[in-house]
Amino acid sequence: MTGAGVQIVGFTRIAEKLRKVSELDKKVEVVTLAVEREAKILCPVRTGRLRASIHTGRHGPLERYVGTNVEYAPYVEFGTRRMSAKPYLRPAVKKVVMRIKTKGISWWVG
Repeated sequence: MTGAGVQIVGFTRIAEKLRKVSELDKKVEVVTLAVEREAKILCPVRTGRLRASIHTGRHGPLERYVGTNVEYAPYVEFGTRRMSAKPYLRPAVKKVVMRIKTKGISWWVG
C-alpha cells in the first residue's frame, strides 16, 4: 500500500508556545479593559455620547486598542486653536501603566 504522511516533530513545544500566547492575550485584554474603564471615568461629559462610544477592540493575537468612533473625539483629546484640550485617553493609559508599575502586573492579571 502506498500513501503520503506528515510527521510533526516538536508538536508539544508548539502547543506550549500557543498556550503561553493565549494566556498572554488574556492578560493584554485585562489591561486594555482597565484603560477603557479609566478613559470613561476621565472623559469629559456634555451629552454622554463620547463616553458611551469608548470601546476596546482586537486587531489580532496580542493586539488590542481602546478608542472611539465619534468624529469630534480628537478635538476633545488634543484641543483646537479655539478650544483647550481635555485629554482622557492618554491620561488613562498613563494611570494604568503607573498602577502596573506600582503594584506589579500580577496584581492586575493574576
